[in-house]
Amino acid sequence: MDTCWLKEKRDLFLKNVVKDFLDSCSFFTDLKEHTAKYGVRYEGFDFWVGTQQDKGKLWHLKDICHVLWGDSDPARDENGFMLDWMIGAIFHEAMKLKENAYMIERYRKSYPSETKLPLHPNNNGDGPGMEFFEETAHEIKRAIKRIDLLLEHAGGYLIEVLKQEKENALLVRYLLEAMNSPAEHWPGETGPKRLLDALFPMGLDEAYCLAGESYLEGSWFVEARKAFEMALELNPNCTEARSGLRLLEKRVKEIAMVLEREYEIQAKNGISADPVR
Repeated sequence: MDTCWLKEKRDLFLKNVVKDFLDSCSFFTDLKEHTAKYGVRYEGFDFWVGTQQDKGKLWHLKDICHVLWGDSDPARDENGFMLDWMIGAIFHEAMKLKENAYMIERYRKSYPSETKLPLHPNNNGDGPGMEFFEETAHEIKRAIKRIDLLLEHAGGYLIEVLKQEKENALLVRYLLEAMNSPAEHWPGETGPKRLLDALFPMGLDEAYCLAGESYLEGSWFVEARKAFEMALELNPNCTEARSGLRLLEKRVKEIAMVLEREYEIQAKNGISADPVR
């Protein structure tokens, strides 16, 4: 693989890893709760797992992790190596769960009631049919437990990986924007907030300053101002945020002066500033 290309895209790939991981956790949490109350459902598996022709969130996550850490040496990069392994294991468990969910939903009409499994055609509850569906139901329960545990461990390795990525402005911007997402994104905790706290243990004002500088560099002035002001709200003594706001005001004034000069030149040359109608 072209290492230069990978290095150029690394920040974006890491941001996508986090986004797809959080989306996968969110879907799985909903699936787990629904299964506990009503039984497994097939709906949503195409979004989560997908197909060879139309990959889902988890499939994309597995592929990106393998691009980033598929060649990792566990002796040098244990966290990246284990994260790639865990996500691959989750994907394969989810594929089997998808197949079993389809089997249950496809033949749900065979169930004598909402709480019982399909009976053998002779209706005495014996035979290979009953045994097969009982085993499928048990496999679904086991798969959900395994995926739940694997996601928890994968989340821990992801945090350790991201602790080295606090200068990744794309990632930090995404996490800050996603902080208002539902708490179900991460089992037991709000995912974006948990990740940000791991990246910036001294306070999130540092994260907002990094985001503000990134927005400012891209001329996203409204977003930059909001980020710097949020940093000051969290830490009124944040000199970085005050410097960022001063630089922002300077940039805005410079742009205003350029536009004003352009308007004056057009006026002198008799060119209307209004667009041609």
